[in-house]
Amino acid sequence: MTERALDGIRIIEFTDFTGAYCGRLLADLGAEVIKVEPPGGGHQRHTPPFYSRLAEPDNSVAFWVHNTSKKSVVIDLESVDGQAEAKRLVLSADAVIEDNPVGWMAARGLGYEALRAGKPALVYVSITGFGQTGPHAAWAYTDIVGQAMGGIMTLAGDPADPPNQLYGNQSDVSASIQAAQGAMLALLHAEATGQGQMVDVSAQESLSMSQETAMMYWDFQRHNRVRTGGKSIIGMELPGLGSYEAKDGYIYCMVLAPAGAEFPELIAWMDEHGMAGPLAEEPYATLVANLNMRFLSQLMVNPESAAALPQQMAVIESHLKAFFAALPAVEIYEEGQRRKLLIGLVSTPRDIAENHQLRARDWFCTFDFGDGNTVEFPGAPYRLSETPVEIGRPPFLGEHTEAILAGLG
Repeated sequence: MTERALDGIRIIEFTDFTGAYCGRLLADLGAEVIKVEPPGGGHQRHTPPFYSRLAEPDNSVAFWVHNTSKKSVVIDLESVDGQAEAKRLVLSADAVIEDNPVGWMAARGLGYEALRAGKPALVYVSITGFGQTGPHAAWAYTDIVGQAMGGIMTLAGDPADPPNQLYGNQSDVSASIQAAQGAMLALLHAEATGQGQMVDVSAQESLSMSQETAMMYWDFQRHNRVRTGGKSIIGMELPGLGSYEAKDGYIYCMVLAPAGAEFPELIAWMDEHGMAGPLAEEPYATLVANLNMRFLSQLMVNPESAAALPQQMAVIESHLKAFFAALPAVEIYEEGQRRKLLIGLVSTPRDIAENHQLRARDWFCTFDFGDGNTVEFPGAPYRLSETPVEIGRPPFLGEHTEAILAGLG
């Protein structure tokens, strides 16, 4: 069997939505991640969409995506016997991952202070909305709260819209990714020194990098960055920057970015189709020849010299929209790439499933759920040449309870 990066590491997981992806990342790398679930399963097991050929609680696709390669043990943590059983299980492990409200685990005898007395080398990863300390530590949390409090909702969407929620549980996923990194660092330290530690992860803090420069913008200028939609921070709709409707879908264009071929190549392509209109002539030719973000930034420093710019930009943009609308999205993407233009396909789920690049790299994997029920899954977000990722089927509820608890004696 191929050696994997985290072979030999045992992790006990007490998570539902927020921390489940953390356990999946570590399990796919070879750690034995044992998910402790309540009788009947947690909320994620009962979250749609469902795979109709399997019965609840084993058919939630939402559960599958965040729980591959794990084992499932059912323990009732509301009972004294269950708490004792869970504690013995934890003391057989190298690490714990939990995403319960602050104090919930401690109230059941499973907090960090109680457990490290029995195993000083234990790594204890806690994932909460706002961290273990501070005035918000006990506040209620769910993904949309994390996105709002983390600041990214105010930056997402069109200026005319209210703040937008990003698709998917981005706050939970961000917290899980940071928790997985923290867990591996703490495990390395514990292996070297015999000293475990608490890894305290805040979903709000985990989203900080998703804001990119927004916080520094406030720090330097005392001005809030806001949603720009299709506009740029310059304050106008810039041609060649943003999403465009194609004949059968959408593409994303960044020809103004300082990389790849520049705007004249795009105009030449439009001219080959007879759709460049007046853009190859003055007063547009000079502007088109110099149209990039560097030029625009310098131009906007002198507002007087830019007085005619919005109207000229609008003309260029209208011809560009008409050009893209006349062509299939895949054709725009492939021909644009051939011309070294920064154009990407706005992929639908079907586009991803049929993507030639992903298929050529054998990115997808297939799981057998028994009785001929096979399901294709997305692959891992990284590849290791010497200790490859091996993704296993998500567990059925309580599938490993008897074997694992019997192994404790």
